[in-house]
Amino acid sequence: MFKIAHWYHNYQAPCVLMIDDLSDAYINVYDESYKNDWGYLCDKEGSAFNFLKKNLLTKFPDIKITFFVPYEKHSVINENTPHSYSKHAVGERELFSSFLIDLEKMGHEIAHHGSNHGAYNNPYSLSTVQNFKHEWELFENIQEGIETTLRGVKVFKEHAYINIVGGKFCGYKQKENSLEIINQCNFLYWCDSVNYISKNYALKLFGTNDTISFPTNFSGNAFVRLTYKTGDSNRDRKKKFFKYLQPLYSLLQYQQLKNLYNSREVISIQEHISPATTSGNIQSTNIVSDHLSLHKIYNYLAKKSIWYSNCKEIATYFYVRENTQINQEKNELRISFNNYKNLNHTIISITSDNFFVLSNTKREYISQQNSNSYVVDIEIRNGNNIFTIVEKGKTDA
Repeated sequence: MFKIAHWYHNYQAPCVLMIDDLSDAYINVYDESYKNDWGYLCDKEGSAFNFLKKNLLTKFPDIKITFFVPYEKHSVINENTPHSYSKHAVGERELFSSFLIDLEKMGHEIAHHGSNHGAYNNPYSLSTVQNFKHEWELFENIQEGIETTLRGVKVFKEHAYINIVGGKFCGYKQKENSLEIINQCNFLYWCDSVNYISKNYALKLFGTNDTISFPTNFSGNAFVRLTYKTGDSNRDRKKKFFKYLQPLYSLLQYQQLKNLYNSREVISIQEHISPATTSGNIQSTNIVSDHLSLHKIYNYLAKKSIWYSNCKEIATYFYVRENTQINQEKNELRISFNNYKNLNHTIISITSDNFFVLSNTKREYISQQNSNSYVVDIEIRNGNNIFTIVEKGKTDA
């Protein structure tokens, strides 16, 4: 019996590393350049991305990342800081635009993260606590939000030749008109909330344009959260006591990973690109402070049936899966796909308990064993896709 695989190639679960605030920016806070870099150094020696490659991607080369990038100058970097800094909008430096292009060529994804991320209530106070409003909290009406958001889609297309299909609310903050703004922008997916403890993370749709609500469900600092310093003296004093609870907390985090994996949910790991801020505090969840925690996460997943993918790939497969039906009549398999969003590179995975071969006028698809089933991955088009089922005995002849 033929079935549609729940995830690509019948993997048990997909996993994406989500890194916020990649920007053409740099703050001179630390001695080490990779800690100060938000993306300004691109892929140079000493850059944040170079640190990520050396300390994570070299050991786990299958990792796919979705980078969430504001398209204007990042306003969280307060211009009243005593530290020297540099920040640019997308398109102001060709070097940074080329860097974004290269990231996509590597299999990563560039996604929308607002224009400038938001604004300080009091720009002369460097603290963001109760002093910063994130972008989607500021739009006074839907039309303003749509125009600002779609301007970013145009910027990425014009300066980096990148088609933006999804994004994330800055700080996961929104108000009553925020989801309608995203709906009318007609994105494929949007990260609209974060929850590290819920047991239900199933992808779902919102709005009249069926935007996929993409979950954020695992923190990159899970295995070091109670041990490293934050830069806030009060919080760090409390951590002197809480750090002894980290082993117990880590056990709970392993259980959370297990729950996500066993329930076949997306495993989406939340991070930021840099620890450096103009307030003096360390950015919560960042690839530098958390790289040992990330090692523990990926060491655990390395023993599992994981589809390492980015948000776009996961959302696309979900869309195809939810809009595809299969029907078998004798030696013919008919795959019907309603591609009402007109997506490109739409692939579906078909499984069976036994070895099989499918063929059409273009090519032959030979099944491979994965997760105790046999599977083929087929690019399909809108409408009916008809394949001939070739029995194993016939292919051996």
